[in-house]
Amino acid sequence: MSEMRLERLKAIIEAYGAQPARWPEAERDAAQACLAAHPQAQAWLAEARALDGLMETLKAADQARADADQPLFEAAVERFAAEFAPLNNVVIFPRAPHRAPVSRPVVWGVGIAAAACLAGAVLGVNLSLMSLSDLRVASVLEQVAMIDGGD
Repeated sequence: MSEMRLERLKAIIEAYGAQPARWPEAERDAAQACLAAHPQAQAWLAEARALDGLMETLKAADQARADADQPLFEAAVERFAAEFAPLNNVVIFPRAPHRAPVSRPVVWGVGIAAAACLAGAVLGVNLSLMSLSDLRVASVLEQVAMIDGGD
């Protein structure tokens, strides 16, 4: 059995309460030996016993209150069930019809059409860029001709 420090005993009492049966089994014997050797630890144990007693009293009062409220709760549930149980109060939401899965040829057709559209867009952009560069070249040549003709 190893010797326990007072700080560890205080931590055990604060965490697990005054009943040694709740303390960690591996440290229980050392904690009880430390408790017997130190009067300050006895004072901590007395405070923990008072707190445990208070908690038990609150727990019993809370349980008594819950037991007293149980009939009221059951009556409220029964009243709710009586008001909303008839079938005329039930709302049935329409469901979307189940769609048939798309066939493979349709998927292929859509894919080929999308690829053709993309290819056309790329080709169109390239052609328009080429025509712009042709216009620029023509404009430069006209300007050079004007300059040469002016001499």
